Amino acid sequence: KNPEACQPESARNEVLSFLEGGVSDLSISRSTFDWGIPVPWDTKQVVYVWFDALLNYATAVGLTDAPDTDGGKKFAQTWPADVHLVGKDILRFHAVIWPAMLMAAGLAVPKKVFAHGWLLVGGEKMSKSKLTGIAPSDITNHFGVDAFRYYFLRAIPFGSDGSFSWEDMNARYTSELANDFGNLASRLAAMIQKYCEGSLPKVAHDKVLEEALSQTVSKADEAICALDFQGGINAIMDFCKRVNGYVTEKEPWILAKDPANKVVLEEVLYNTAESLRALAVLLNSVMPTTCEILWLSLGAQDALGPIGSQKISSVAQWGQLPAGARVTKTPVLFPRLESAE
Repeated sequence: KNPEACQPESARNEVLSFLEGGVSDLSISRSTFDWGIPVPWDTKQVVYVWFDALLNYATAVGLTDAPDTDGGKKFAQTWPADVHLVGKDILRFHAVIWPAMLMAAGLAVPKKVFAHGWLLVGGEKMSKSKLTGIAPSDITNHFGVDAFRYYFLRAIPFGSDGSFSWEDMNARYTSELANDFGNLASRLAAMIQKYCEGSLPKVAHDKVLEEALSQTVSKADEAICALDFQGGINAIMDFCKRVNGYVTEKEPWILAKDPANKVVLEEVLYNTAESLRALAVLLNSVMPTTCEILWLSLGAQDALGPIGSQKISSVAQWGQLPAGARVTKTPVLFPRLESAE
């Protein structure tokens, strides 16, 4: 009745297949273990570990605490979960047993259970016992945390298994982050410093860019709300490419050679800055450190407040950066890197 309750489709089909095969009672105690929480009425038994573990989701946020206590207030604010994210290998516990426990207790079930995929190396699931894996710190030490987060949300469809390779991450880092996003920000700051003495020109408009941004926000918001992070990021980066194309087409460095082009030059620079303002907000949840640096560089902090307080619903409103905002150069957002070993 509610296909959104268990995702992705492969996970939903797995759960439905299990349920259609018939379900039976589940013992919540074990007598063959000498570790665990003793059953209060039979100390020869211990509580089944999954029955015990699942309860922590509710007790950790204040279940059974008095309503007027901090725990009780937290439970009222956070329960039920909008999305309960689990590994696909433990889906049955979370999509069958856990909802049954909650319904038996008269509690609301999570609005959605989403089973994420596995990260593969050489086509196999990472395993500590087999020593087949890559330490996240090895990746972040080379590419940085923001690029790490971007890559895994961008390169692998959420809910599917995915393979990591140094070569693919290096290619995406160079092409999408360094060349498309980072270089656009660097070029804009340098040109405003050179041609406008670091002061943002007056508000300008470009109907094509404005319409593209409006469509981008709509597509990205819809995709990310549906947990299609790859689709959302793709839409945002397509807009980034469009802005780069706009700059290449308008050639502000050529316009600057003739004083008669001053108005057109300033329009191009403003439209580029306003596009970067939107990109910073749209990518902030994925690359917060980088986007805050860009936000400060655009002078947006003083004019619009912290980047974290910006609303996605108003991102497409054009002309938010005010004339006269101080645009400053920053260190390169995504510096060139030597190939990872």
